[in-house]
Amino acid sequence: MKKVLFTLILSFLFVSGLQAQEDFKFGVTGGLISSRLNNRLGIGPFSVDTGKLVSGTGFYVGGAASLGFGEKFGLQPELVYAKAGDLEYIQLPIMIKYYVIEGLYAQVGPQLSISTSAKKLNDIIRLIDGADEFAGVKTLGIDLGFGAGYDILDNLSVQARYSIELTNRADGLLDIISQAKVYNLNIGVTYFF
Repeated sequence: MKKVLFTLILSFLFVSGLQAQEDFKFGVTGGLISSRLNNRLGIGPFSVDTGKLVSGTGFYVGGAASLGFGEKFGLQPELVYAKAGDLEYIQLPIMIKYYVIEGLYAQVGPQLSISTSAKKLNDIIRLIDGADEFAGVKTLGIDLGFGAGYDILDNLSVQARYSIELTNRADGLLDIISQAKVYNLNIGVTYFF
């Protein structure tokens, strides 16, 4: 938890330092999120999805910043709260944007995801698996996000992003669950002041 707090504080200081930049904008973001926690069996690249453990559709809302680097590149860090059924997160994506043509951009980058519903997920997984030795769902996850967006106006954009969990959320030995990974699809808008 100390590492998470340190990362959030460092990110805040980084974004605060960017405000002095000429192409810096700050705003709000929000939209729909579809999220699922999948069971994976196997090891590394030999693992396969065997089904979803928990899924839901809901909303995300939070703050966003944008920093331009010339005409083609930009950086967009966000800090959002997301709730999709039983899955709840605080997410910190840091997206690198590349403008393909004026207004249309592709984005890719890491995302720190902190589960605020880990206790509820532990109870659900214990019911599914029936294993008493399950240590629990890890609170912290690291994802890879990618997507696209379009600047409708100078201060208003729409975006769609898909994120894939790189870390394993399952903490402990299970009978039928070897890995628990979260996948998210976000579709929303961002308004910069």
